[in-house]
Amino acid sequence: MHEHYDDDYPLVRRERAPSPGLAAVLSVLIPGLGHVYSGRLGAGLGWFLATVIGYHVILAPGFLIHVASVWFAYQAARRFRSYD
Repeated sequence: MHEHYDDDYPLVRRERAPSPGLAAVLSVLIPGLGHVYSGRLGAGLGWFLATVIGYHVILAPGFLIHVASVWFAYQAARRFRSYD
């Protein structure tokens, strides 16, 4: 966990590492949201746009891109947790 000290408050605030499972679930609900949750805004936007375009063109590529987005969001959160 990361610790942040604030001069105005004597308490220590800790940030939690993102949960890989939650990142995957968020990406299932909205493509790219798991990446945003993991702190990767650009990747989240990229996955969202790629998935929307894939679904718009034809269903199969959109579904495959969506599945890839879920997998990579899970992996991104796992990598983030390994830095703790």
